[in-house]
Amino acid sequence: MPRPGLLLLIAQASALKLPAHVGGRGGSSSLSRRSVALGAAAALVTSHVSPAPAVEALGLEDLPPKAQSAYKQYWPAMQLAGDFYVFELRDLIGQPGRWDVIAALTESTDIGSAASVSKFEREFLTPMRILSLAFPPDAGGEEMQDALNKFQQVVYQMTRQARAGQTTGNLANPSGKEVAALEAVWNAGAVQINAFYNALNTATSVPGQPRTPGLPLLVPIPVNGVGYPRKKSLYTQLMKDSALCRNRGGEALAGLWGNLMVYGTVPGVNPCGSMNMQTYFLQN
Repeated sequence: MPRPGLLLLIAQASALKLPAHVGGRGGSSSLSRRSVALGAAAALVTSHVSPAPAVEALGLEDLPPKAQSAYKQYWPAMQLAGDFYVFELRDLIGQPGRWDVIAALTESTDIGSAASVSKFEREFLTPMRILSLAFPPDAGGEEMQDALNKFQQVVYQMTRQARAGQTTGNLANPSGKEVAALEAVWNAGAVQINAFYNALNTATSVPGQPRTPGLPLLVPIPVNGVGYPRKKSLYTQLMKDSALCRNRGGEALAGLWGNLMVYGTVPGVNPCGSMNMQTYFLQN
């Protein structure tokens, strides 16, 4: 199997209107690129309010086979993406000296055989896109597509804002206002992840009935990640084991749940370290 609530309440506001003259030669009202990023962030965050979804709760077994297959395949990727968003990306927000790492999350390479998609494309957008297309519109597909579109806008705004405020090459650190603005964009992204999770959870559940074994509810992200119930220590160990997997034959090994024999390991021994994948994903 591949790798894979509190909602921030944001008031609707009219789009921010920037001065027509920005950065013109000799203009006294020119805005710095940081100021532009802050203004764009404010307009973006205030525009990303997700209405309560009207998803039909069919239950996994009553969904079309394509939706069932996509859910079983990409559910772990979606939970792992949420864990990364809280355990790694949120920590980077408070470290302006590492904002270049945030800026690089949407960067891809296109150099012959070394071409690769960005981390956000690979680990967030692609699974979200596949799932939104696999589910019928009235069974969460429409809500998932809406959340995906808004999340994609937030992600690119986040990386642009981090790039504008990163300390590399700048004489001054970002201001407290700039840090708070980036934090607000992170929370706006969490709102859309939660909307996507809610559509998936609702469509694959039947009220009053137990969940499909091995497929618990996706865990929503609280405001600022505070009170997130999943364990960072398990996530850290999983990342170490994933690196070991890549060294032993490729990232595909991270999708196996044991019973492998690689480089002399016996059946039943996890070749990717100490973290049992089932233990990790079913920790809640």
